[in-house]
Amino acid sequence: MLTMRASSAGLLVAFVAAGCGAVDPQPALDAVRRDVADRAAVDVDWEAERQGNETLDKCVTRLLQNEMSVDDAVAVSLLKSPQLRALYHELGVAQSDLVAAGLPENPVFSVERRFSGKAAEYDVTQEFMSLLLIPLRRRIAESEFESERLRLTHEILDHSAEVRAAYFRTQAAQQTQQMRRVAVSAMDAALAAARAIEKAGNTTALDAAQEERGAARARLELADAELEVALERERMNVLLGLWGAQTQWRIPPRLAEIPEDEVSSAELEKQAVTERFDLASLREKLAALAQSEGLTGVTGLLPELTVGTHTEREPEGTLTVGPSLSFPVPIFNWGQAARARADYLLLQAEDRYAALAIEIRSQVRTAFTRMSLARHKVEFYRREVMPVERAILEQSQLRYNGMFLGVFQLLEARQAEIDADREYIQALSEYWLARTDLEKAVGRRLPTGAAHHSDTGEPSAEPTAQHHHEE
Repeated sequence: MLTMRASSAGLLVAFVAAGCGAVDPQPALDAVRRDVADRAAVDVDWEAERQGNETLDKCVTRLLQNEMSVDDAVAVSLLKSPQLRALYHELGVAQSDLVAAGLPENPVFSVERRFSGKAAEYDVTQEFMSLLLIPLRRRIAESEFESERLRLTHEILDHSAEVRAAYFRTQAAQQTQQMRRVAVSAMDAALAAARAIEKAGNTTALDAAQEERGAARARLELADAELEVALERERMNVLLGLWGAQTQWRIPPRLAEIPEDEVSSAELEKQAVTERFDLASLREKLAALAQSEGLTGVTGLLPELTVGTHTEREPEGTLTVGPSLSFPVPIFNWGQAARARADYLLLQAEDRYAALAIEIRSQVRTAFTRMSLARHKVEFYRREVMPVERAILEQSQLRYNGMFLGVFQLLEARQAEIDADREYIQALSEYWLARTDLEKAVGRRLPTGAAHHSDTGEPSAEPTAQHHHEE
């Protein structure tokens, strides 16, 4: 049996308690989910996930049966995505490491028998240094576990931001596809007019051929737009973890207009450095490394201390029992390399923390600049470009109706308006993607005010391209 002094009774109690430690990552997982739901600003029915796959699928189906909002898409991903579920399981791995850090090494039993006689030796030994250092190892493991929990929270929020970006790209692709369809209709009208005018002998074969070329290009561009929609939908399916009938989800066909009130850049950098979970994870890592320095100082000089009992039966039957003690003598290695390594790891972690803080601040400034410029671009299109294009088309229609303008000039005006609509959609998409990047850089959703009301980006009615006066 292991012999210990009475003063070690507390350690024995700790030994027994630690041996009963259970691996239960659920409290940490609940904390992660609360943080994610708060920072991503979405309502998630986590209870459906706990009740099994059937209840989970019903919950996801309810979210998919109507047009998904961007928040619905994030909620579906948080519940359904296998990528995120794999991250959730990493908490179980980290929790297992935490429990293991509180467990002492198992005692070692050895027996030796000499067959020429009745002599036998029995030993029970326990590595005692690990028992003494359990509290310190436990504190280090708790810091490392918290660092891992924060890191996983950051990765899940990053995934949520990717879902939002994919949602906006899909909306932009759908809206562009509609623009391309309008363009095809316009080019088909131009082609029909060109053929009729050529048949009447009022235009050249070159003009008709140019309209043929324009109509063909419009159809190719529509095919590209349809492919882009399909590709963006598949990216969404992967991020959301959907397959089969669930891939038939729908989202609003148009991007939302920019909000009337924009977020202020003041304090965003400070907020990001304070709230980013990846930076908080590094802070916990620093705390763990700082505590590890103290542990290294002890184990460097005395890495092992084994105590136990030795029992020996002599050939004549005499039984002797006594304590045993063994430890390495620090003659050549007194822990200098281990302590230096711990020092350099701490310095490295401090520099990485400073580098990440600088990068986070740069990410916030860059994303805010992109968002601001995209906003100005959207507003310029709405105030300047789109009204001018619509006015040109209206005036072209009036002049055409009065036989002062040819059908080709009318259709050119229509094509210019379509191109402006497409460019507006692109600018609007750039705004929402930049805003998503800013939220990702800050580490949480930003407040969104009421949206501007605008009819830009919506295809207008087809011009009446009759050609009776050309014939």
